[in-house]
Amino acid sequence: MLWIAGGQLADPTPRPGALCVDGETIAAKAQAAPPGASAIDARGLILVPALIDAHVHLCVAGDPAIVSREQARRGLAAVLDLGAPERMLPLQHPPLSIRFSGPLLTAPGGYPTRSWGTNGEGLELTTAGEARAAVRRLGQKGARVVKLAFDPRFPLLEPQVASAAADEAHRLGLLVAAHALDAGSVRQALDAGADVLAHTPRDPLPADLLARMKGRWVISTLRAFSVPAERLRDLHAAGARVAYGTDLGNENTAPGIDAGELRVLASAGVDPLAAATSSAAALLGLPRLGRLDVSACASLLAVRSLAPDDLADPEWVMIDGRMAA
Repeated sequence: MLWIAGGQLADPTPRPGALCVDGETIAAKAQAAPPGASAIDARGLILVPALIDAHVHLCVAGDPAIVSREQARRGLAAVLDLGAPERMLPLQHPPLSIRFSGPLLTAPGGYPTRSWGTNGEGLELTTAGEARAAVRRLGQKGARVVKLAFDPRFPLLEPQVASAAADEAHRLGLLVAAHALDAGSVRQALDAGADVLAHTPRDPLPADLLARMKGRWVISTLRAFSVPAERLRDLHAAGARVAYGTDLGNENTAPGIDAGELRVLASAGVDPLAAATSSAAALLGLPRLGRLDVSACASLLAVRSLAPDDLADPEWVMIDGRMAA
């Protein structure tokens, strides 16, 4: 067993404390390490859970194995990949925990098959039967989420096709995420049965759509699409649940923790650390991540402060009880 002592625990407000790590697990918490115990000196540091990015594209960002290793090395315990080609499934690149949707479900010629997703990132569907079969197939390959594409610049899924995909996903216990950046697309996504907006929409949403988002999820990705913070503030105020996400693979993104995204989350009135830890863990269905509790995974960061720049540049990283190289 190894203690990490002398620092503070963000639990969630920083307070003095020590953690005992046994293998991959946090085995105990105390005010201080027992006398004579083997310990890492964390004086001057704050321990926080390793972060979780709820919107990435590992295969677009590069070789997914290399990108995954870099994500873990830079302080991420888990990600949600929302657009990998079906032939690449399942995505398994430890020590990073990966939840995934597989390709975006879209109409023939729909987004993203005629833009960035020409390499299998979109799966074109014509009928409700095709949609249900595709969702079952993706579920069998390990998908925990399915993603529907709504982008009016391109052909759109017929409403009955989108609804069939969402219904089949819910029948299998999967979440339904939607690419929907404008108000009309958000309405189509919610009508189809979406549980998660994969991006904060660019458009201000009317009151009826904000009300429908209560209890549903929105993934931030504010910087990737230059979305004003007030769009997320409105959703958060309406009761939407918020998870941190960067849309890694998009322009101006890089593996690791995005200090800029954390800053914009804070400006939207959202606790950036919670959005990137406990909230993102809840969205991904990873209850042993995103917290510093006994029995949780020993995946944590030592940081100088909870400011976004320090969160994005940890002093050291531990994933599953092992120090990242």
